[in-house]
Amino acid sequence: MSAAVAPAVETAALSTLTRVNQIFLWLLAALWAWAIGVCVPFWENDPNYSYGWVVPPLIAFYLWRRLSDLPLESWETFRSEAPVSFKPNPWLLAIPALGLFPLEVYRSEYFQSGIVLWAINLSAVGFSLVSAWWLGGRKLLLLVAFPVMFYLTAVPWPALVAIPVQQGLMQTVANIVSEVLLWLGTPVTMEGAQLHLTKGTVGIVEACSGIRSLQSGLMVSLAVGELLLLPPRRRVWLLVIAVLFALASNLARTFTLCWIMDKDGDEAMHKAHDMVGNIAMYSLYGLIYGAGKWLEVSGSIPPIPTGLPSWRERFGRLGWAAVPDFRVLLATGLLMFGAVHAWYYALRVTVHPQTMAQFTPVIGTNSAVSSQEFEENVWKKLGANDGEQFEVKVDEAPMGTLSIYHLFWKPGSKSRMALGHRPDICMPGSGWKSVGEVETATIPFNGIPMEFNVFRFRRDDSDVKAMQVWGVWRNGKLVEMDYTKKFTASPEVFSPLPTSRHLLGVELVSCFVPYRGEPPTLELVQKYLPRYFEFTPF
Repeated sequence: MSAAVAPAVETAALSTLTRVNQIFLWLLAALWAWAIGVCVPFWENDPNYSYGWVVPPLIAFYLWRRLSDLPLESWETFRSEAPVSFKPNPWLLAIPALGLFPLEVYRSEYFQSGIVLWAINLSAVGFSLVSAWWLGGRKLLLLVAFPVMFYLTAVPWPALVAIPVQQGLMQTVANIVSEVLLWLGTPVTMEGAQLHLTKGTVGIVEACSGIRSLQSGLMVSLAVGELLLLPPRRRVWLLVIAVLFALASNLARTFTLCWIMDKDGDEAMHKAHDMVGNIAMYSLYGLIYGAGKWLEVSGSIPPIPTGLPSWRERFGRLGWAAVPDFRVLLATGLLMFGAVHAWYYALRVTVHPQTMAQFTPVIGTNSAVSSQEFEENVWKKLGANDGEQFEVKVDEAPMGTLSIYHLFWKPGSKSRMALGHRPDICMPGSGWKSVGEVETATIPFNGIPMEFNVFRFRRDDSDVKAMQVWGVWRNGKLVEMDYTKKFTASPEVFSPLPTSRHLLGVELVSCFVPYRGEPPTLELVQKYLPRYFEFTPF
């Protein structure tokens, strides 16, 4: 066959792909739709991952730039390097699809499970890389590896990784900023991750820990390295520089807010909070890009391609004969996925979710009660539909006060994240350390006994301890959790079958009692907590 006729033949071959190859492409598209779909709620609701929206377009651009300028001869070598066609039994290939049923159930039940999210996204990334190997061998695999793997920067970190990093950053930022302020002659005392200044307190919560700067900075450094086509060693240097810039940026942000608090007070600090944060964040991105330009090799960036020349002809030269038969696998996977969501639809029709809170705070004009506002960043992180927190002066309390808060989530994506806000996970970030086992207690409201959990904490840097009585319910029923499972969003016993729990409302009540010396009795909370709530059972 002459060279002039070959391209036309290959184009015709691509336009008439076999059913097997069409199914393969549909499977690839379905995996990416699933992977992106499970990340979208985090990109929408969690500021730490809002940068995720720009990652898929960047991947498309990088793939287009890497592939568009390749000469036709390179595409011929892709096919010659494609593995020898091997056709495993399609029914054996379909076995992994059976695992999609419990995996999708687990994802739906425990919306925040990083392990499941990573399993889904690694499946899409891994299958894409193997697909490149089937179609073009080692050369095509290496060519598309970075753009495909770059997607993992947009996948939420598992709680097992994210929470310890957040807590470590919070404490480190508090330590460094307090030392700098003292060196500058500004009076400050540190209590956990809270900095007490003359005119107010600056609390370094999760959103202020620097985790967002770190995560987005890592993504930007990788994106800039690919945009400028830096050599591998210089990309590593850019990554290290980005981490240092991210940490320095957050320290500067926290120091600035503390300085404003000390000079102008709490109102001025809160007014400047978002502006200072935005300046720090966008300055970070600019610095990373500047560092990339500094590391850039002269003349390394080719001109941006100006069209889509002969894509059909080029793709027709890939090794399509090496692709296995995935028809049974795709059909089985769609069947499993459809079965899970048909089951959930039936549950949704029959369940009657709680849409109004059972507990209504009763404060009135009681002079002993002072209402407190949630910090804006904390409130956004909680995502509750309703909530209150207040402090009560009680003479019988060891340190004279009880801190009480109440939260309610209507059914929805945010209610699935509610169980991640547990005292044993959140309190260590504020300088408290768990002590002993979690106990249980019963407190009657309007004569109806309600079950609570009792946590005990102590501060590493003082003799202050605390007892926290904490309860969480779905549709009025206590959520039983295994508190030995740390840093996880799925502390409940997993059932491989769909349940209605993620379709229900979630309500939470807590009473925090600080003390020195002898611990307070549970009777203290049992006596006072019901006084400040009107209870209407669901």
